[in-house]
Formats: sequence, C-alpha cells, structure tokens
Amino acid sequence: MAGVLIRMKLTIIKSSMTGGRAAWMLVGAILGLLFAAATIWLTLIDIPDEDVLGDLLAGVFLMWTLGWLIGPLWGGSAVLRADHFMLLPVPRRKLAVGLLGAAFVGITTAVTALGFLALITYGARQGLVPALVAVPVAALQLVFVVLLSRVAYALFGVVTASRAGAAITGVLFAAMLVLTQSGWMVVVAIMYSDILTTGFSHATTTTLRAIPSSWGVVAVDAAAGGNWLPAVAAPIGLALLCGLLLLAWSVELGTPRRTRVTIRGSAGRAPGSGRLLAGTTGAVVRKELRTWWRDPLRTTTATVPIVWAVGTVLLPLIFDAKLLLPWAGPALALFAITSACNLYSQDGTALWQTLTIGTQRADVRGRQWAYLIVFGPLAIALSIAFPWWSGYTWTWPWVAATVPALLGGGAGLIVYSSVFGMVPGPDAHKRPSNPLERADTTGQSQVLFWVGMLPAAPALGVVFLGAHFDMPWLTWAGLPVSVVTGVVVARMLGTLAIKRLISHGSDLLHTMRTGRATVARTAGGEDTKKGSTIEGLSWGLGSILFIPQGLIPLVFILTDVKVKSWFLAMYVPPVWGVPIAVLGIIGGIYLYAQAIMIKVNNRAGRARDAETPEEPANDHELESV
Repeated sequence: MAGVLIRMKLTIIKSSMTGGRAAWMLVGAILGLLFAAATIWLTLIDIPDEDVLGDLLAGVFLMWTLGWLIGPLWGGSAVLRADHFMLLPVPRRKLAVGLLGAAFVGITTAVTALGFLALITYGARQGLVPALVAVPVAALQLVFVVLLSRVAYALFGVVTASRAGAAITGVLFAAMLVLTQSGWMVVVAIMYSDILTTGFSHATTTTLRAIPSSWGVVAVDAAAGGNWLPAVAAPIGLALLCGLLLLAWSVELGTPRRTRVTIRGSAGRAPGSGRLLAGTTGAVVRKELRTWWRDPLRTTTATVPIVWAVGTVLLPLIFDAKLLLPWAGPALALFAITSACNLYSQDGTALWQTLTIGTQRADVRGRQWAYLIVFGPLAIALSIAFPWWSGYTWTWPWVAATVPALLGGGAGLIVYSSVFGMVPGPDAHKRPSNPLERADTTGQSQVLFWVGMLPAAPALGVVFLGAHFDMPWLTWAGLPVSVVTGVVVARMLGTLAIKRLISHGSDLLHTMRTGRATVARTAGGEDTKKGSTIEGLSWGLGSILFIPQGLIPLVFILTDVKVKSWFLAMYVPPVWGVPIAVLGIIGGIYLYAQAIMIKVNNRAGRARDAETPEEPANDHELESV
C-alpha cells in the first residue's frame, strides 16, 4: 500500500513542477536548506556551557515543530488528501501507514531530516554513547513532526469550517507571517542579551525541555551524564506519542465523509443588514457584508491583515521600542489589499447571476463599499489609538496622510485585481472544509503589497514639504490630499473593473468554471511554462534581494544600527555595505520588472491566441456554455 501511494505522490509532484509552483518550491527548498545548515552550525559553535547550547537547540527544534504544526495554515496541504481514499475498502490503519510513508517523500521532509542531524552532531560533541543515542531519537523526532502535521491538518479541517475556527486559522496564519517577516528581531534580542553566557531562566528551561520536540535533547544530555532513566524514557515516550498520533489519524480516516457546515442566518443581523443601504448597489453591499460575516473563507481573509498589522507593530516591544506603533492603521489598510485581492474567485461561478441580470456596475461598487465598511473603521481606530499610545506626536500628520489614500486605493485595487488578475480556485460548492485550500495568490499579493503603497505617495510628499519648510498647515494638508487621492483611485480602478467585467465577463466565468483561460494551446506552450518558472523565481529572489539584503541593511547602516543577522551588507565596513545594499535594491527591482514583463508578454501571447477561440470539448460543455 505504501509503495503504491509513494509512486502516486511522486507522479503528482512531477506533473505539478511547472510555472510559479516550481519556482516557489525551489525557493522554499533553498531557504529550508539554509535553516537546516544553521541548525547544524549551532551545535558546532563554541559555547562554554553545554546546558545553554542544549536550551538553544531545544528552542530551534521547537521552531521546526511549529513549522510542521502550522504548515497546513501556510497552504501546505497534503499532496495526497486523506478524504480521496475514504471510500476505498482498505483497513484504516493500513491506509494511515501508507499515507504516512508517502508523507516522507517530499522536499520538506528531506530538509527537516537534514536539520534533525543537528541532534547527532550535538551528541557527538559530548561523546560516542550520546551520539549513538541521538540516531534513533532523531528518526523518532522526524516521524513525530510528520504525524503531528497530518493530525493537525485533519483537525484544522474540522475546526475551520465554522466562523470561529476560520478566525483562529487567520490568527495563526498571520502570526506565521509576522514571525517569518520580522522574526529576526527575536534572534537579535537573543544575540544582544546575556542568554549565551547566563542561559535561560529555570522556568524557561523546564518548559522547553518538557515539550516533546525537545525530548531528543533530554535523552542525549541524560546519556552524556550517565543518567539512563531519562535517556531511555524520553525516546520511549516519543515512540508512544507517535503511536497515539498514528492511531488518532487512523480514527480520523475511518469517520464518514464530513458534510460541509451550513451556516444559516442567525437571530442577529449581520453588519449593515438594515434598510440604510437601498437600491441595487445597496443590495450588493448588504450581500457582501453578510458574506464577510458568514463565509469562513472571508472570515480568514478579514482576520489575517488585522492580526498581521497589530503583530508587526507590537513585535519591536521586545526591545521596548515603540517606533512602529503609530503605523498599525496604515499597515492594516495596506495588507488588507493583499488579502482581499481575489474576491471574484472566492465567489466562483456565482458570477453568472451578475452577468445574467446585468448588474456589473452595482456589483463592483457594492464590493468596494463593503470593503471600506469592513476595514475602514478599524484602520481609523488603530490610526488614532496606537499613535497616542506611542507618544510620538510627530507621526500624526504622516498617519493621517497615509490611511485614507491606502483605504481608497485598496478599494480600487481589490476589484481591479479580482477582474484583471483573477486566479481561479475551487468553486464555492466544491471548496474543501479548510478555507486555506484556495487559489494561490502569492505572486499577486506580493505585487499589490508594493503597488498598494503608491496612492499614499502624493499626500506623503505634501507632508514632507510641510515638515521640511516648517509649515504646519502644509503638513496637515496631506490629509485632504490623501482623501482626494483615495477617492480618485477607487473611482478610476473601479470603472476599469466594471468595463472589464462587462466586456470579458463570460471569459472570467469560463476561467472560474474550468480553471483555464478561453484560448487554445499553441506551439509556444513550452516557452510559456518556462517563462512562468522564471517569473516565479524572479518574484521570490527579487523579494529576498530588495527587502532583507537591500532595504533593511541600508536603513540599518544609515541609522547606525549594529545588527548583522543574515544581512550581507552588515558584515562589511559601511563604506562597502552601502553599495552592497543599493545593489540588492537594484537587483530586486530588476527581478520585479522582469517578472512583470514576463507576465505582460504571456498575457499578450494569450490575447493573440484568443483570435482562434477554443472549441468546446464535448456536447455537454457546448450546452452549458
């Protein structure tokens, strides 16, 4: 059974290694290998106190375990989904063992196995016997994290079918984003503290070593000290825990197929459900507000930017630094754009109702108003409360000049990208219970994150001039400029989306129904695939060069912040660091531009091919069209 499933998984992976997916898998593998190498390097550095090194290694293993635990929230669903095999006449435990064997085939598992070799090198520095003990324990740790990931995935599938579960999913997903983007602050806090010499507190050490992910470290340390009771009990406990997880997974496989949770109208009204919003556009607004309130996928979409914004500005408090607090409102307004950039795809083929009735204009405007109602009040509240909390009064004009433009620009960008750059996903009635199994909008979100900043540029320019020439009235003039800019951008992009929806609505419906554009395959298909791969690599590598190897170290050098971390420019004298950081920024911009040009060329090619429209595959499809 395991051999069949492994071959099946290898075939699926081979077939899916195309375009942007292959590029992101390659980037993820490179980053994973770097993390694995850093984990092994940690066990080779010279630290006088072995207990401190054990605590640090236990903390790193906890990070590996959390990555596997929250992997499903990152979109890392299993290639072989368990519910596809529920109707097979196969014993559940046999199926669980087969799926477990298939789970070990993959880039993520291989990278994790390399990272867990650090336990063996950690044991080797204490002697031969601890190294021998570390070998089976490292293997048990790998089995443990894989099983934990599969059980967590099954549980999340149940929990996230409700609104509360979807909100929890959004919180955890946003937390992973914050740690991924800004977790280096925690590393810096450890590096510039006395932890490397004094060690963690007793409570922290006890808690770390009590977690199953650290039982390998406990076993190795006990074997090195000749204390054989914990040296034997820790791996036995880890093996028993793996058995319990396997049993829980097999039980989950044995349950009948879950039906989708139907969320019926509650006794209370959804926000905006009164008669205040009348007319066709008002009806769309009320419908959208109910969707934002009731659909688990929309709940996750709304939760992620809120938690991301608050978590990003609160994380520097570990340094007792409040400089980012005033920017909570702008951060929410900006990240909401990336989260809600694919609204029409979330609704799926329900678009046919809008096209049939002919209410495209009201539909687009209603979605824009609903977006502003959902995110606007909270962004404004954060823009008032957090600057006041920080005590930085000089930020008030800057925040006031940023939020309206970002909200208005976001209202325009979400409908524009939903129509012009729609990424098809599972239709609403076919959507899996896990709301994060949706269309992959990674590239689209990265583009909108940077494009979404542009509407705030005119107002910020006005504030800069006012601050430079010491003219308070001009500084506060950024607020009306921001409001006007937001209204204009929302209006213009909304109008473009309306025209596109009217002229190409049937093409969008076909794409959402079939997952492919209404063009025929041409002889240049292989070139298109190759271009998509380069595009994905350009987005990934461009982000690495532009932000962590360019923008951040340049700011650190100019502000005299002594943080090296993994910033290349910080390891050389400032006279060389500035050019290296600038080259990183230029390289990132170049790769971004290359990715955009490839996307534009691919679309132009598809437009030329569209002159020969694709014929329906059969009579049934012809009838449905």
